[in-house]
Amino acid sequence: MKRSICLMGVLCLVLALHGCSDPGPVKRSWGEMRGLEDIVGNMNDTSYSSVRSKSPRLNALGEPVAMADFDGDFIWAEYAAPWCKACSWQTPETQKAEQDTADDVVFLTIMTAKSEAYNDHATVDTAGSWAGRFGLDAERVLAAELWFKAVPEHRLYSPQGHTLFVHVGALSAEQIKQAISYYRPGWEEWSRSGTRAEWMTSR
Repeated sequence: MKRSICLMGVLCLVLALHGCSDPGPVKRSWGEMRGLEDIVGNMNDTSYSSVRSKSPRLNALGEPVAMADFDGDFIWAEYAAPWCKACSWQTPETQKAEQDTADDVVFLTIMTAKSEAYNDHATVDTAGSWAGRFGLDAERVLAAELWFKAVPEHRLYSPQGHTLFVHVGALSAEQIKQAISYYRPGWEEWSRSGTRAEWMTSR
């Protein structure tokens, strides 16, 4: 399953390079991920996809980091693993997007596993190796016990912890910026006036 997601990501990249363009905002896509249908776009849920109440994760420096540490900021969280070829393409694309949006969004990389082996979770060394390989800020690369997760995956969180966007598969730098520029203003308008964007759920 995880390998097939990676292959799908590579296929999307090939199509993108051959001129296929998305005519509208990048669509949220999370497949069969249980529970997200009650979280994504739900302005009554400020749990950072249920992560707020969980223990902090260690970053590449061995320091504990929690999503709630960034309350007040938009967060773009990218999930990756060293075995995933699409992730090796994805991280530089995310870096390009970060260069243009870093003043408005905090970017985190969350390493899910060391390998495809069962229960082979990411460690501080995994996070450190990935940070060093791509020149990432070691404070913003985290190790997680998520060996089972399909990667690459992207999530955009609001300054209050709402899950605004989830996408499984590779995204170009332009698609990342497009997603941020679409969902961020909608949330900001809701925060100011209570006006709900069309992508927000009715819950």
